[in-house]
Amino acid sequence: MWIFAVLLLVGLTQAGSQPDATLERFLNETNQQLAVIYDQAVLAQLLNELRGPNDLVALLEIEVTDDKLVKYVRTLTTRKAKFKRLGLGDSRQRRLLDKIPQLGYEALSGRDLKLVYALASSMSDNYHNVKLCAYKQPGNCTLRLIPEVQSIVQGSRDLDEIEYYWFEWRSRTGLATRSQFVDFMDLYKKTAQLNGYPRAEDYWFRSLELKGQETMNLLDRIMHGLRPLFLQFHAHVRGSLRKMHGEHLVPRNRPYPQHLAEVFIGNAFRRVEAEWYVDLPSPEIGLANITQELHRRGLSTTQRVFWNVAEYFRALGFPQLENSLWTYAQKVSSDDDDRCWHKAWRYYALPRTNFTYCPLNDEERFFNMFEAQSDLQYYRAASIQPTLLQEEPFPNFSDAIGKCFSMAASSPRFLRKLGMLRDNKWKELPARLNRLYIQGLRVVFLLPVFYVLDRYRVEVLAGHIKADDNEAYWRLTELYTGAAAPTKRTNEQFDVPAKLLMEVDDQYASNFLSIVLQFQLLKHFCTITGQFEMGNPRKPLDMCDLSDQRGIGEILKRAMSLGSSVHYREVLKVLLGEPEISIDGLLTYFQPLQDWLQHQNQENNLEVGWT
Repeated sequence: MWIFAVLLLVGLTQAGSQPDATLERFLNETNQQLAVIYDQAVLAQLLNELRGPNDLVALLEIEVTDDKLVKYVRTLTTRKAKFKRLGLGDSRQRRLLDKIPQLGYEALSGRDLKLVYALASSMSDNYHNVKLCAYKQPGNCTLRLIPEVQSIVQGSRDLDEIEYYWFEWRSRTGLATRSQFVDFMDLYKKTAQLNGYPRAEDYWFRSLELKGQETMNLLDRIMHGLRPLFLQFHAHVRGSLRKMHGEHLVPRNRPYPQHLAEVFIGNAFRRVEAEWYVDLPSPEIGLANITQELHRRGLSTTQRVFWNVAEYFRALGFPQLENSLWTYAQKVSSDDDDRCWHKAWRYYALPRTNFTYCPLNDEERFFNMFEAQSDLQYYRAASIQPTLLQEEPFPNFSDAIGKCFSMAASSPRFLRKLGMLRDNKWKELPARLNRLYIQGLRVVFLLPVFYVLDRYRVEVLAGHIKADDNEAYWRLTELYTGAAAPTKRTNEQFDVPAKLLMEVDDQYASNFLSIVLQFQLLKHFCTITGQFEMGNPRKPLDMCDLSDQRGIGEILKRAMSLGSSVHYREVLKVLLGEPEISIDGLLTYFQPLQDWLQHQNQENNLEVGWT
């Protein structure tokens, strides 16, 4: 009897490895229907981009298409579960089946469903639209965080004013949403269970196709590798803050005050003058004015920049962009510096891509053009896949590729080739250190913040801490970011929502990994093209110029064309020859800066680390 059972099991296993005709029909129909709905969603989002975020017609279209998608996914759920239970189909069909959208919150009961959407919407609205009261003007409560408060704090030298806005923001966005955050996290756990995830932390990282513990192990390894560079940089910034504000506010061997560090580090994103940084490596050289160089070079219109960057990618081995793409490109409605960006748009049923552009022509938009056109090439390469497999392997994966090329394009060596930065001083180490210093402020200090925000919420989902354990949040913040509140925070307060730059249920791990991956890609491509050699001072990684390296295009097209048909580790094997994301590229890129920081810290007797 047992022999018959074994033979039956073997027969079923063999049958399950063959394509199934019924499943194929189901998958084909699903791909076609989803393509139509996705295209309607893209058109609605495009309308929103062109008309502005408050256009009622665009918002209604987005709501209608979202509702249509939810209803269609509901019709798929039972049949999808049946096919999975029977184990039918070959590996490709099973992959397609796995990629059918899950119900997500829609698996909740009617009452819970209304509540979870209301909570998410309320917290999002509170974060993005809350108004703060002006310093010493309690009757004037009309200030938004961005841009009004941000601008005030950035230019203020009044420490009481800076501290006031730090507390005011957290009171309005953190403590005010405490009960909502707790209720939301409880409903998120319930959602995970209903979607087939006994452990909510596994559901949290589902887009990475990794278990919760596996993801945290990966993040922990990267954080461990980052630690030596971060500690040296932290010590140097703390020393700068102490120079600016005194030892009574920035004591030795202690975490630096978060409200002061946020202003210092945040200014690296806002194009302040080099003179603002009291310890810039080479203040006499300053920072290159890329915007000015663009206009001097004649790249003074978005159209010229578009075709210049298109030629860059063509020289890498990508197809030449057609003239009609720019002819039908559309200008976005906003010229707000924080929201005006170039963007590629993909369709699923329609055999086309669209492009929207920002009319601003400056350094940020110039490098953003490399990222947008990289996305464009990604969408076109992945279009050979069926709808269910056209997405990137995990969120922000394609962003890593785009930023790899925008980073290579910011190399003084490439900019000189382009007719910019003609002075030889920009290729020398003092100027390079200035550039690495500003880049480092934007990258090295961001990763620990992302880590803490995910680590905290994963600890909540795993049941290790309560959802509103503010003291646990600050223990993690001090341990990993080296920052402390202006005054001790207890569980009487609640500060977590004040730091959530994205929606309350968005994980940061994919952003974290994307940042690390862009440096890994840069190091790999620069190595195989001979533009970087470890230990060769004439070929450092931060000077690498990837223009005209045609072999790169073939590698990228193969990887991009995979879409999400395989796990991201398989895509990395094509891109890098190795399956895992590593911090080595980032450390190599910033090695000259780390050497300089270590020397400066020793020379100035700056303590490293904190108690």
